[in-house]
Amino acid sequence: MGAKPALIPFIFLNFFVVTAQSIDSVLVEEFSVGSFQHAIRVAVGKEGQLYVLDADQHTVNIFSDFQKPPKIIGGFGWASGSFDRPSGVATDGIHTFIADYGNHRIQRFDRNLNFISSFSTRDTSDLQVKFGYPLDIAISDFGDLFVLDGENQRVLKFNPSFLFERVFGDINSGEGRLHDPIKISITNSRLFVCEKDRLVVFDYFGNYLGTLGNGVLTEVCGFTLLPHGVIVASHTTLWRFSESGMLEFSVPLNHLICSKKIEQIQDVAYRENRLFVLSLNSLFVFPISK
Repeated sequence: MGAKPALIPFIFLNFFVVTAQSIDSVLVEEFSVGSFQHAIRVAVGKEGQLYVLDADQHTVNIFSDFQKPPKIIGGFGWASGSFDRPSGVATDGIHTFIADYGNHRIQRFDRNLNFISSFSTRDTSDLQVKFGYPLDIAISDFGDLFVLDGENQRVLKFNPSFLFERVFGDINSGEGRLHDPIKISITNSRLFVCEKDRLVVFDYFGNYLGTLGNGVLTEVCGFTLLPHGVIVASHTTLWRFSESGMLEFSVPLNHLICSKKIEQIQDVAYRENRLFVLSLNSLFVFPISK
């Protein structure tokens, strides 16, 4: 069964955090899969498949059935279908887009992960359009592609024909200026960017709306949207916030009950009442409520 998109309204403009009632919680593992060298990112596809990016192997692992080994594509290189540290993945159900960090490009594959084309603006003279070292990507239900530009600390929006439309999160974004972006995610009305100490929220057109987690979040490495909130991860802690910005609970690393020790958390993803917690070497699955 395919993954349902997270629909988080966030209708207010200035987010806040209530911490007085924050309570440490416990999560108990359902199962774990995978054997990675240095996993850095996990993402959920439109049809429910899980993508795990391994930076040391320069590969993308795709889990469609947890009873079977993952399909693996990539390997180090600059030829089509190879990567220099894959850093982000997004799919519209027809195509899969993978950010190729060291090669400064986005590669496009079909639903069976056959290479189609690559997209780069590295050599353009137009500084507004140019991106390098892409950290992550997101694709909307309308087919627009958002690239988290690691070289310039900003987000670029391209239409379905890969034509540049706008840039945001840069020096012109005021309080929404990005300083240390890590990961992005999108709904039909909002785009979320996590940094080391906050979650920055823009509307679909790149207008800054507010932040979440100020004064609470530290050393963030990833996040995932829920139907009614968001879970943010550092290497040692998970925080769950409501859609109104209230901190509901936190889960320290030693409160994750697992069959094997998690040395550090790398990223998180959500699908159908399951939280996927990525470590350096394995993907752990925990049942949670919406």
